[in-house]
Amino acid sequence: MPHARCLRHARHHHDPSILTMRRPSLLLPLVLLAAPAAARAQHTGHHPAPATADSAKVTKDGHHAAAGWKEMDAFHTQLAATWHPASRSDDLKPLRARAGALADAARAWAAAAVPKACDTPATRTTIAALATDARALADLAAKPATTDAQLKASLKALHDRFEPVEHGCAPGGAKHH
Repeated sequence: MPHARCLRHARHHHDPSILTMRRPSLLLPLVLLAAPAAARAQHTGHHPAPATADSAKVTKDGHHAAAGWKEMDAFHTQLAATWHPASRSDDLKPLRARAGALADAARAWAAAAVPKACDTPATRTTIAALATDARALADLAAKPATTDAQLKASLKALHDRFEPVEHGCAPGGAKHH
């Protein structure tokens, strides 16, 4: 560090070296303030919502809700509540507890009107199959002899069948996985 007299001299003559000596102490607080904001902005594993005025609603898990198709959203809420614990940590308790509600949501979705933007023969067929598969999954979950591996395989098949409908009907074709 230069002597105090040298610092006064440097300030008096507008020596740029004095600025470089003080920059680290000025930048450190800025970096410390910016770090938490940058951390919050980190990608969480799910895709962000589309940036449009009429973009999809994003659920607390970062999933895209299909605007205007409440039955699909209700099914998706039940599916997410069972799929994520099972896929992330092999926790099948939520599935065993919610399998009936998942089947009910799938049945209600299959009975609902399909929005024009999503109305294709493939979508209708898939939704009907999801209702059948969700009922079978609920029946499996109710049997004490059903193994965790059987439940997880059935849930994965249901989830994988659902995703093309979700992706095809979300505004902008938004994907979350």
